[in-house]
Amino acid sequence: MKKIYNFECMRFVVKILDFFVVSNVYVSFGAYSLTWLSMRFYQVETINLSLYVFFSTLFAYNFMRLVRVHPMLLEGHSSRHKSIFKLRRLLWVICVLSGLTSFYFFREIYAPILSLLVVMVLISLAYALPVYNKGGEWIRLRDIPGVKIFLISIVWSIVTEGFPALISGNSIQLLPVLERFLFIFALTIPFDIRDLRFDNHELLTIPQYFGIRTARIIGVVALLLAELILAYRFFFRDDFNLWGATAIYLTYELSAFLIYKSHPNLQERYVTMGVEGMSILIGLLFYLSQIL
Repeated sequence: MKKIYNFECMRFVVKILDFFVVSNVYVSFGAYSLTWLSMRFYQVETINLSLYVFFSTLFAYNFMRLVRVHPMLLEGHSSRHKSIFKLRRLLWVICVLSGLTSFYFFREIYAPILSLLVVMVLISLAYALPVYNKGGEWIRLRDIPGVKIFLISIVWSIVTEGFPALISGNSIQLLPVLERFLFIFALTIPFDIRDLRFDNHELLTIPQYFGIRTARIIGVVALLLAELILAYRFFFRDDFNLWGATAIYLTYELSAFLIYKSHPNLQERYVTMGVEGMSILIGLLFYLSQIL
């Protein structure tokens, strides 16, 4: 009886996590975690920015997927897109409420980030909606060959690392942004490996162009470069204490392991919960490193 009870509890937890993934709450926690980590570095006391990033990410990801879910089903996409379509009414409610909530927090912090935010919003819209005419056909920025992974990495790096710098009254620093860029870039590669069965071959994603094995190596090398930047910041700039740097380093190492083990036939949760969860884990480990 106890084993049955434990099994049912685990199934319930997994279903909750699945809903968090489908509703983009999970990825929004990742954006929140990275923003919070940078805010700790810049000693930003207000939580308005991290909450704004959470709710704006929740709005943006739901909006981008909901406007595309029906065409993706016609193109033969995965069970994840079928779940989005099934829950689309609830997800639209979440989308609208998160959009309104993000606007509330935006009013509290808009001044230092407004100009850069406009650029990020335009990139995000162009990423999701057709804005470019190619041979009489309107396409999105993400449909331009080889561009998608760089757009994602740039936007996430600027929002989660650049915005906290601006809110704190500092200018955006190259090394922290580059380290964050490399981390996001590496974590995006397993998603492209997963989507090999669905992506148009003209996208020229890294796994499509270089092959799966080389794509995994590129991801691991990107994390190695991030670790070198982290080491420089720790030893020569004193940006982190030993425990904080160790927490970040351990996350990079675990991320490298997950990337190296990635292949197209892995279960969906490996990427959506495991790889995506590294953005949450880095903030959690850093928090624990500072209180223990």
